[in-house]
Amino acid sequence: MHVALLAASRPHHRIAAAVARLAEAHGAWSSLLLEVLPPAVRDSLPAPSPLRALRPGPTETEFRDLLRTERPDALLVFGGGETALAAGKAALREGIPLLHMEAGQRPTDEALRAGHEFLDREALLRCCLGASQARTLEAEGIADGVCVTGDALYDLFQEACSGLDPAAAVERLQPSASAFALVSLDGLWRTATPEQRHAAQRQLAEWGRLTGMDILLLSDMPALPAPVPGVRLLPALPPEETLSLLCACRCLLTDSDSLQREAFYAGKRALVPADARPGQLALPLESGWHKPAPPHDPAALAELTDALSASCPHPGLPEGSGRAVRRMVAAVMATLADRADGLL
Repeated sequence: MHVALLAASRPHHRIAAAVARLAEAHGAWSSLLLEVLPPAVRDSLPAPSPLRALRPGPTETEFRDLLRTERPDALLVFGGGETALAAGKAALREGIPLLHMEAGQRPTDEALRAGHEFLDREALLRCCLGASQARTLEAEGIADGVCVTGDALYDLFQEACSGLDPAAAVERLQPSASAFALVSLDGLWRTATPEQRHAAQRQLAEWGRLTGMDILLLSDMPALPAPVPGVRLLPALPPEETLSLLCACRCLLTDSDSLQREAFYAGKRALVPADARPGQLALPLESGWHKPAPPHDPAALAELTDALSASCPHPGLPEGSGRAVRRMVAAVMATLADRADGLL
């Protein structure tokens, strides 16, 4: 079997590469990773083979041409953004089975929600991060082809732990303050104007001044304004470097669903913008481990930074933690075998 895997974000690239490695090790199928990432981000990540790098924002027509050439036995997509939706529609039009990872999400943004719903309805296999997503599908009358795999990011974090070196990462970057905050707000800033982003950076710098922290800004956006004093824009970093900084930072401010989850697994508390779309893993916020925050209010951020220093029991790992990548591979194998036998 030949399976194409679409990675349209940094965390999805890492998960797709892990799925492809495991499938290859077991002789389950041959993989083609379709990657839609900015060049700087792509260069910071391991390059599995074979890989087809696409320009950002490919159209449904471009995906159809590619799938018509490659003729995979299935297309595996993650999430439900515009790129995943275009690829999913292209696969269906070409008669290629669609497999949906991270199914059952229902973002508050109407366009994103519609994309997730479409992929869930049309997919042959729907792998959910947890039981709450599976219950969402059941409530919508989608019961077939649903399985709960758990969070593959936990697998990848565990795999990376032995290679993390927080002290070395700090020494290489040498933040000017004795403590620093990591900030990643691409989701909120993607639709902002350059002036709004510059103003947001000034507010972050004021937060750093109030708390005595250097602000290190992680961003995959290709064109951010020049950082203001007190805010340092980091280059695209390899996953191990990012995780090492995450372990070393005093505070994380992010609207990234994947960073929220990785911080949780690292035992690091985070501030999450209250207007960010809900992440897949609600446990850290529901338990008070992570805190909702107004991202453009330096005084409130400073107060919440102190609140994160208070003792808080870790609520424990979410359901299905561990072996999520194995569950994904097993689910795909079983689904495609059943289809080949005429059972689906």
